[in-house]
Parts: sequence; structure tokens; C-alpha cells
Amino acid sequence: MRALIFTILLLFATGCGAGQTQDLSNRVPPVTATPTVATTTDGDMTVSDCKICKFDYASYKGDLKKEEIDGLLLALNDEYMAWATYDRVNKDFNNPRPFSNIQRAEETHADRLKVLFKTYGVPIPENPWVGQTPKFNSVAEACKAGVDAEIANRDLYTKLFKSTAREDILVVYRALQRASDENHLPAFQRCGGGVGEGGPRGRGNGRFN
Repeated sequence: MRALIFTILLLFATGCGAGQTQDLSNRVPPVTATPTVATTTDGDMTVSDCKICKFDYASYKGDLKKEEIDGLLLALNDEYMAWATYDRVNKDFNNPRPFSNIQRAEETHADRLKVLFKTYGVPIPENPWVGQTPKFNSVAEACKAGVDAEIANRDLYTKLFKSTAREDILVVYRALQRASDENHLPAFQRCGGGVGEGGPRGRGNGRFN
């Protein structure tokens, strides 16, 4: 989901759509393997850019239902993708704020999800997004993409709330959604001039986790 937004913004920024009509609705960053699709039981959530969602449900002996495993994988995929995207921005532009801080926060988010993976005996996949995310022409351009990415992350967690009734999982989902909505999103709006699908929001509390 974040990858789709980043790619659309990147294509417009580099002029790929100038003077011609293109359907960009299905464009995603290059992948090294065919992406899988994970869907909750109510059919409300379908994500085609999840690189870690292939899972051997038949061999799983833990307590989670399929939709709960899908939810954890989608959440970790999104945090992995954010970390890798912000890592590229940091390397390309010498650790600009707020990317340097938010990348560390994304690592913390992934670690919180990994605790749940361990608790329920779900194997923890490695991050396949490193080196597979879009490049930006400027920090300001990356900030504007970050706004939409954090809005997408917030909306993803709203959908993930429907995937489980387990309070320990929901506590983590709520905390990560709150961090995106109240901390990361305002920080990117400040550095990107408030541009994004969600429009200006609160000022945040200065924390990124």
C-alpha cells in the first residue's frame, strides 16, 4: 500500500506522466518475486504488494486463525517497507529530519510486532524491501510521499482491527496506528508543507514511537 503511493508520486515527480495518459492505479515498485495477496475473512482488506505474506498455513500449529496471521504479516510488511524507504532517503540525503528519527521508530514498531510473532509461534520473515523502494529527487518530495504513506498505514491498522479479537495484538495495532497518526504524519506534513491526501492534522507530541 505504501509502495503504491510512493511509486505514483515518484512517477509524477520525474515527469513520466507528462503529456500522455497513463493508468497508474496498479503500478508498484519492482519486485523480486510474484507478490501474494492476503485477505481478511470479511473481504475488506486486499493487499497485492505484500512481499512476506506467503505462509504455510497447513504446517502452522499455533493458536492464531488465518486472518490473524494475515494481519500480522501485513502489519510487519508495512513497517518493513517504511523502514526500507526511509533508510534509502537517509542514505541519499545524509540522514535528514524527520527521516532519521522516524526510521528508528519504524524499527521499534517492527520489533513490537515480532514479539507477537514469537508469542504465537509464527516464523519471522526477513525484510525483503531493502533496496527495493523508490528514490526521491529531494527531501521535500520524500516528505510529501511520507504524508500519504502514513495515512495509508493508519488506514491499514483500522482494517487490521477487524482481523482479531485478541487484546494483546490489538494493543500493539492501536499503538502503532497512534504513532503513525499523531507523530509520524504531523512530522511529514511539517517538512512537506502539509501536502497529502489527509490534509493538515495535529502538531504531534514530538515523539516518533
